[in-house]
Amino acid sequence: MSMPVSVRSLLCGAAAAALVACGGDGSTSPPPALLTTINVSVSSAVITVGGSATATASGLDQKGSPIGTGVVSWSTSNAAVASVNGTGVVTGLGAGTATITATSGGKTGSAAITVTTAFPPCATTLGLALGEARTLTAAEAANVCISGVSGASEYVLMPFNSATTANAITPFQIEATNTVAVATVPNLGVLDPGQLSFNRIATPDAYSIEAEFRARELQDIGSIRARPRVSRARLGARAARIPSTLPVGEIIQLNTNLTGSPCTAARVNHPARVVASFPHAAVLIDTLSPPGGFTDAELTTFGAMFDTLAYAIDTLYFGKESDVDENGKVLIVFTPGINSIPAPPGAFVGGLFSGRDLFSAAVGDGCEASNEGEMFYMPVPDPNNTINGNYPSKTTLTRVAVGTLAHEFQHLINAGRRVYVNDAPGFEQVWLNEALSHIAEEALYFRVAGQTAKTNLNVADVRTSQATVDAFNAYEVQNFGRYRSYLAAPASFSPYSLTDGLEMRGAAYTLVRYATDLKGGDERATFFALVNATTSGRTNFNAVLGDLTTMVRDWALANFLDDLNLPSPAKYQHPSWNYRSVFTGLGSATLPIATSQLVAGTPLSLQLVGGGVAYVRFRVTNNATAQFIASASGQPLPANLDFTLVRTQ
Repeated sequence: MSMPVSVRSLLCGAAAAALVACGGDGSTSPPPALLTTINVSVSSAVITVGGSATATASGLDQKGSPIGTGVVSWSTSNAAVASVNGTGVVTGLGAGTATITATSGGKTGSAAITVTTAFPPCATTLGLALGEARTLTAAEAANVCISGVSGASEYVLMPFNSATTANAITPFQIEATNTVAVATVPNLGVLDPGQLSFNRIATPDAYSIEAEFRARELQDIGSIRARPRVSRARLGARAARIPSTLPVGEIIQLNTNLTGSPCTAARVNHPARVVASFPHAAVLIDTLSPPGGFTDAELTTFGAMFDTLAYAIDTLYFGKESDVDENGKVLIVFTPGINSIPAPPGAFVGGLFSGRDLFSAAVGDGCEASNEGEMFYMPVPDPNNTINGNYPSKTTLTRVAVGTLAHEFQHLINAGRRVYVNDAPGFEQVWLNEALSHIAEEALYFRVAGQTAKTNLNVADVRTSQATVDAFNAYEVQNFGRYRSYLAAPASFSPYSLTDGLEMRGAAYTLVRYATDLKGGDERATFFALVNATTSGRTNFNAVLGDLTTMVRDWALANFLDDLNLPSPAKYQHPSWNYRSVFTGLGSATLPIATSQLVAGTPLSLQLVGGGVAYVRFRVTNNATAQFIASASGQPLPANLDFTLVRTQ
């Protein structure tokens, strides 16, 4: 017999899967409130060393409604900057920033706090006129005030690391009161980019490839005085590797292996055919080059331009090349030996001189890989990518060929005169050697464009005619590209950086140009003296151009102040180029120089390599007295740091 079932029971049973619970009145119970979010606030986001603030935690539930946090545990991300106790009291311990975190029930919340130095009374007070530059020692920069200006004023503070080696990295901090950010970067406005364009010789990886080669060369060759030289008399009955005459069509065997150790790597002889012969040069093509490369006519054009332009310019500036093979010619060898140098995708080497070829290849002399003659090597087009994918474009290689010839010839002259003319103990250091080769490219531009140094060339000068535009794009734009790379990171690179790259080359080239301009007189005599020294690097620079440290400091300030139309000393200008103007012609809205802002209450942390600089800008409001303090993690600054302050507005 069935039992009667109530309507209410049926509804409850049918809906049991959908209802949380069935009560006596059919209603459901709400879920309990849970802590889902913790917010942290501090009574002051900026405190001084020794000062304190209180951090407070508040909670929200899943609906965003306030809820108690329960017991909170506190922690700091940087115990050297700020501590926090169990009740949320934060104490400043050192300049910097820290994150204060509250944790409860597996949930966290945090807030940032900045700790600044408690500013003591001003130790030094300055009042600068517009354009005035004042250099401060590290001790003076520890506590400086700026006042006495009616109306708002702007400044650039340039910290400089005077260490003589680039790997001497120095970190420090700067803090300020009553400073605000500068709204604009000094420039001359935006000009129509027009026909100027950056055409890169190679990726930065290509420079690292050459740097590795130079390092192997220095290690393998060592002291050039101890290395047996090439001479016809020394060769004796053994036939010379390079004939004394080079008629067109003759084929000679040359070692084109440019990998491994320059002197001791295995010889890989390739047949090379003489394509063209000129009074000072012969052009050869490796007969094992990939198909679709340069024609004989194109190679002949390169040789003619070298013989009539680059040769004349380089020998006028740097001296005549040595002639160990006694044929009176420089060999320009186009070979896939360059293409075969291991490189990352997209990186290519525009040309290469090897010092090995100036030494004896006699067995036992230790430089068996030498070709025993004055030559340098150029890559060949490889449109079908038979070797790798780095040299497919004949157009690209054609565009940079003549400038590269002038560049590599300086290296050959420099090395040959050190070995055979001046009896120097070693090769020139890479940074100064590369600077001189980039000067050779610039000299080629001056000659072709009909322009001269020390005339403050601007973008209008470069655009005088299509011929001057073409000359700039062919021979000088690469120097501007390297300089732009340096300006983007002046704290991390210097003219004598240990890393051979775009940044170092751009810095070294513009430094040598700047120092030569300031020295005055016949610049050819200056460049000749640099190439024909028995010393190298810093010692060579000091003897010819003046103290390197002082020159780099002044050059670094000129990089910022040049053509700003301020009443600054002449040494803070670049006499040859109006860089601001030309860069705007290359599409830069402003001078592409990296700067930092010094804002009150926000410590600025910096680090400089030896020879490195930073450009710290700030504004002081009407009739205010600003103060800045520089320190090294709360300790006095090292003596290798100094600071130059310039009023720019």
